[in-house]
Amino acid sequence: MKVLHFSWEYPPSIVGGLGRHVYYLTKYLARLGADISVITTSLGEVSEEVIDGVKVYRVNPFTLRSSNFITWVLNFNYLMLTKAIDLSKKEGKPDIIHVHDWLTAYTGITLKHVLKVPLIATIHSTEIGRRGGIWTEDQKIIHDWEWRVTYEAWKVIVCSDYMMREVSRVFMLLPEKIIKIPNAIELEDIETSSPGSGFKEKYALPHEKIIMFVGRLVYEKGLDLLIEAFNILVNKSKRDDIKLVIAGDGPMREYLISMVYKYGLENKVYFTGRIDDNELFSLMKVSYVGVFPSRYEPFGIAVLEAMACGLPVIVPNYGGPNEVVEHGVEGFKVFLNPCEIAERIAQLLDNVDLRNSMSVNARKKIRNLYTWDKIARFTLGIYRSVLKEVSKRDWKHLWEVKALS
Repeated sequence: MKVLHFSWEYPPSIVGGLGRHVYYLTKYLARLGADISVITTSLGEVSEEVIDGVKVYRVNPFTLRSSNFITWVLNFNYLMLTKAIDLSKKEGKPDIIHVHDWLTAYTGITLKHVLKVPLIATIHSTEIGRRGGIWTEDQKIIHDWEWRVTYEAWKVIVCSDYMMREVSRVFMLLPEKIIKIPNAIELEDIETSSPGSGFKEKYALPHEKIIMFVGRLVYEKGLDLLIEAFNILVNKSKRDDIKLVIAGDGPMREYLISMVYKYGLENKVYFTGRIDDNELFSLMKVSYVGVFPSRYEPFGIAVLEAMACGLPVIVPNYGGPNEVVEHGVEGFKVFLNPCEIAERIAQLLDNVDLRNSMSVNARKKIRNLYTWDKIARFTLGIYRSVLKEVSKRDWKHLWEVKALS
């Protein structure tokens, strides 16, 4: 089976969870014997290479005078489409086209009709969910492309029940068109990472327990709520035994740093910036608790990674992480207010036995349920079922149907 994936990001250039998802999914699909190719954008990497059995092709978007994001997206879609058609002529067309989010929708939809190949779309998040509504012309365009790709796709894949409800409501999709396939993590990378002697001292003093956050520094991740909660613990509860370590980068960085200085927490909060996976997993292994107070989170790969490293986690009582974490077993589910977040952190700080029990439970759950091998096998099954359905249809172009009539 030949499958062609389209993703605007792919290693080594990764901005968020989408690129990590596509990398691991395609890697494990290739391990299962599928012929997998990915067309993505380039930030200076080589134009063609094979990574973990996956053929990767990169297009380099033009440098445009316009700073408009939509223009840039359409630009690289045109280049992706050109590359895909060229590959189809040289190597034969794929059996399945798989796009990820709206950013590669134009390419996927066009190829579907040009090649008569079924399209599958994974919706990792929606513009309405990310922004709390549609407020600008650019957002209207993004929302329209999201609707179009879900309409054109044979199946729409989402990562959680939360996202099933969202895409069904936002895009008016029938339930039978939507398939839930959860995210997963790469246990091999986590198990081979080792903090080493003295690693913790890079981030905290020996007596300090690390409260950890990882994610993009954007509004929807809710890091401002965690800083408020941390302020309660340090300045109101007078705790000196904790350190907040923030791994990640994003447009809210300067604002969040200003919050830290406003509360006088500059010696108790550490911004790491973007760090590689080995450093991240090592940091998770020396931390005490992971807090992920996202206002909007379709799933949350970082939550899975933290749990696999043995971290009890504090997550919202809604959204994707809410479906992963059992309250009081692997962590806590909370309302998103700083006081409750602070209360649950303090409960874990003051009860080592509870914390250690949650640590064991978290590791066990991830190893049993959220591995990429399981997810890839399920995805491959979806591909096969779609091809079986397609084989029973007489697929004609719209103009062919009109000609017959």
